[in-house]
Amino acid sequence: MKSRRANPRFAAISAFTLIELMVVMGLMMIIIAIGVPRMVKGNRTPLGESLNVVMEACAAARRQAILSGSTSRVTIRGAEEGTGFIISAGSGGGRPKVASIEDVDTGSEGSADEAPKPSVAAGVSGRIHDEVSIHGIFVNFEDLMDEDQVEVKFYSNGTSDEFTIAMRHEYGDAVLRFVQLDSVTGLAYIKTDNEIMQY
Repeated sequence: MKSRRANPRFAAISAFTLIELMVVMGLMMIIIAIGVPRMVKGNRTPLGESLNVVMEACAAARRQAILSGSTSRVTIRGAEEGTGFIISAGSGGGRPKVASIEDVDTGSEGSADEAPKPSVAAGVSGRIHDEVSIHGIFVNFEDLMDEDQVEVKFYSNGTSDEFTIAMRHEYGDAVLRFVQLDSVTGLAYIKTDNEIMQY
């Protein structure tokens, strides 16, 4: 019997071919193309849309405060029809006047034409869905649920008032969700009951 020795010249190299890699990549792309729209659509519930409205308003107000160098506000008020809530982000005042060399040398305040003018900002406005009820609004640890209008301030250094709003979709899964601002960074986060109780 002849012994078979492995010939290094004919040794099989185990590796993926380019075709196999392309097939796997193609399958992954198909799975992603099917999955991503479902994930986006999954947040199109009344509660998801309402949470997004609050998050977008907070982000817009923070961005505006930092860019304009002045305080901006998010306002929550009841809708005119009596159902639902309107949330809007807008400017809270004029832009600070940049001092010129003449003002520094003479100590003058500048002419009336150079007075600060209110900044016209592209505000963000949205509506909390009619099927979503608000179960609590807290600004700086004060319960303002019974107020007609609630304002949350964002400052030019990126900070904000402490703010928490609790919402629930009454005809859906009835899960309570919170949007909470980190007052140090001015960033908004969506939280659950358990995450809120940890604080």
